[in-house]
Amino acid sequence: MQDIADKVLESAKPYVPTAVKRPIKRMVPKRYHQHFNPEWHRQTIGNFPLWEQLGELQFDYLVDHGLLPEHYLLDVGCGPLRGGVKFIPYLEPGHYFGVDKNADQIRETLRLEVPRNNLAPYRPTVVVMEDFGFERLNQQFDFAIAQSVFTHLPLNSIIRCLVNMGRVLKDGGKFYATFYENDRGSHYLDDINQTSTIVSHFDRDYFHYDVASFEWACQGTGLEARYMGGWENPSNQKMMEFTRRA
Repeated sequence: MQDIADKVLESAKPYVPTAVKRPIKRMVPKRYHQHFNPEWHRQTIGNFPLWEQLGELQFDYLVDHGLLPEHYLLDVGCGPLRGGVKFIPYLEPGHYFGVDKNADQIRETLRLEVPRNNLAPYRPTVVVMEDFGFERLNQQFDFAIAQSVFTHLPLNSIIRCLVNMGRVLKDGGKFYATFYENDRGSHYLDDINQTSTIVSHFDRDYFHYDVASFEWACQGTGLEARYMGGWENPSNQKMMEFTRRA
């Protein structure tokens, strides 16, 4: 019956005006958005037109900084696996772990992206997680990445992420996280133009941070913060490196 319903909806879509489809889509649970747009799960993240470029950028950055196939990787805010589709086949089977808070997006990602990219043989772990409770994964990690996660988080949520990351990184393990930089000091309250179209803010999304705030947030976590600067990100996000002290 579901297959028949899907076929009916698909055949009817060309005859439904966009002005009608949009308000209907807003009222429909996300798990049914595939009937309006089969790529909706990809479009829930920023810079959808740069899907391939940003996936490659994450992959190349971590490989350049020492990621090897035998390492265990934690992808925080993995979303629809834009980076995951690059990392998973590179790593040994069972060595990729992705977490994201968006349950509908993860459900659709597992339904579409895993078979589309033939990822099942690599046994990736992709789970819904809202609280950065990384210890529930029962794994210690050599590397972790959070691409455009801190850009959406207030400082207390970042501290929660760092505290829990310090508990699951191996000694010497590296966590790379992108952020919008405030280079004017922690007491600078005004907006900052990151690009011609992106504005970051002191206390709302998109958030920006000075490096000293990350250094302070690491106190007592076992992590050491290091500013890595630019990494060819088209949105002008900078990179922080957090290393688990031995």
